[in-house]
Amino acid sequence: MPDVFWIGLGIAAFGLLLGFFAGARSRDTRTLTGVAIGAYLGVMAAFPLLAIGLATS
Repeated sequence: MPDVFWIGLGIAAFGLLLGFFAGARSRDTRTLTGVAIGAYLGVMAAFPLLAIGLATS
């Protein structure tokens, strides 16, 4: 796999981790909700890099 794919995967994992922390610290929402939102935003932010990495492999 090209390096650009792994950069995109790292961005998606960072979004997931950030959502976990935000959900765990919130009083109104659960941790699972924060993880779901973080995963969605992380994948959407990293999608171009993931697509380029998969297309060039």
